[in-house]
Amino acid sequence: MQIFTNKFLKYYLFFIFITSSYFLYNKFLYPTDWTTSEWLINYQGGFVRRGLTGEFFFQINKFLDLNLRYTVFYFNILILGSFYLVFYNFVKSIKLNELLIFLIYSPFFLLYPSAETEVIARKEFLLFSLFIFYINLLVKNSSKIYIFLAISLPIMNLIWDGILFYVFFFFIAFIVKKNLKKKEFFYFIISFIPYFLSLIFVVTSSSNLEGYELMCNSIGEDCWGALMVINIDMPLDFILNYVYDNVKIEYIIRYSFLFCLAFIPFLLIFYFENKNFTHFKNSNSIFLLYLLALIPILIFHIVANDWGRWINIGYFFSFILLIYFIKIKIINLDNNIVLLKFKSLAKFNPKIFYLFFFVYTFTWNMKATMADDIGSLPYYRIIVKFVEYLI
Repeated sequence: MQIFTNKFLKYYLFFIFITSSYFLYNKFLYPTDWTTSEWLINYQGGFVRRGLTGEFFFQINKFLDLNLRYTVFYFNILILGSFYLVFYNFVKSIKLNELLIFLIYSPFFLLYPSAETEVIARKEFLLFSLFIFYINLLVKNSSKIYIFLAISLPIMNLIWDGILFYVFFFFIAFIVKKNLKKKEFFYFIISFIPYFLSLIFVVTSSSNLEGYELMCNSIGEDCWGALMVINIDMPLDFILNYVYDNVKIEYIIRYSFLFCLAFIPFLLIFYFENKNFTHFKNSNSIFLLYLLALIPILIFHIVANDWGRWINIGYFFSFILLIYFIKIKIINLDNNIVLLKFKSLAKFNPKIFYLFFFVYTFTWNMKATMADDIGSLPYYRIIVKFVEYLI
């Protein structure tokens, strides 16, 4: 495992950035591309959920005089590059042991966008960077945290309201602070008020067919993909019925297995490491809090069919939360029983251990929607696709 150093991680992130950017370049002009269509939702026909960034692009494009999709594409590249840079700077100070290497190179994590091109540069990448900035402020014990939350969360909610299903991770990260004072907790709750107000506004607001047509006319093309979901003729009950009518028992079994495979490692780590956490009487408080954070992700599976995407987002939050616990010394992985088991297996039978690691990290990948089967040989397919596009 000595090859998987922080320097190797830098090259790995560069590989993912280059392949993701090139795949996005080869699909962003297609009218049916969901990634770009999601960013094109705007306010030209009145307020709609997820429309803030689309309105921003629309206004910026008046000065740039470009095809609107090109404006979105350039911004997507900026988002991807910024995210991978922020992520690397966040983890580069952490010593990568066998367990962290296993988690970083999991098919649930960083590789996922390159292997599943429909999730490249989706709006959650903004949320990922936002969460890392938030964690950095917590690590520094900065008083700016409350202003940051009060401003960033409602803005993010207007960009992508799916943040609702992951917001509990922000709560967990804050309440595990050492020497947490009642005044700090009060300020923390107050800082969430703008977010909840924005959430109420998004939930209670409604568009109309005339406004929907104006939005479609503003982008100069037929509305497709994510733009169609904003249509007044596709309310929440339609989306719920779509999931209900199309789900099959094989989908539930497949993604239940993937859900457990993704999050059980974190559950085990948190279960066996609680000795420095003193805010609650229950010795398994971190484990229980994390378990609560996973419940909204399961609920998300009921209201939308991008099941693989929701697992990927939850996995990201889980990993960043783990690194945060390590940085503030709530978790010491060197003595964690899960890492010790990893090391003992590697010493007892290295061939089996490395075979297991290779099979797990290199031979399969998770797809995006509930109807998709599990993919195979992601690195091979990424390279082949990259070469085919070049040719």
